[in-house]
Amino acid sequence: MPRFILRSQRSLQVFMFRSLLSGFIAASLCANAFAQQANRLDCQGQFMQAQATVSGTRLFQATSAMGDGFVRFQGSISAGGVVGEINYQGYTNTSFPGIVRGPLGELAIGVLDNTDGRMIIYQGGAPSIWAPQAIGEFICNWQ
Repeated sequence: MPRFILRSQRSLQVFMFRSLLSGFIAASLCANAFAQQANRLDCQGQFMQAQATVSGTRLFQATSAMGDGFVRFQGSISAGGVVGEINYQGYTNTSFPGIVRGPLGELAIGVLDNTDGRMIIYQGGAPSIWAPQAIGEFICNWQ
């Protein structure tokens, strides 16, 4: 077989190997970029005009390269001696609908949790034409 054909085949094999390797590395980086992040939030502030704390785990799953994603929070809230659960979830382009459950019942809420280290809780989970009423504001430590 002529030498130039062997060289061409070898060059093609090297090119294919490098292309596959580059694709694998790029896929691995993309997979890591969209991996789930878990943060522990410990927050102090006020809820319904009482001193309060919120603590729990915030999971974030990126859905785009622009930093948008899906958030899920599960934790506890203590306000004025009453302890309950707080849960919310949603996409980052809106406030997160959620619920506070305690011995006195349930309360639908909306949450903004990544505003300069603050968590703001609004009454009512559904959007309306009226401005939402803030019922809680916390300073959070992210770990």
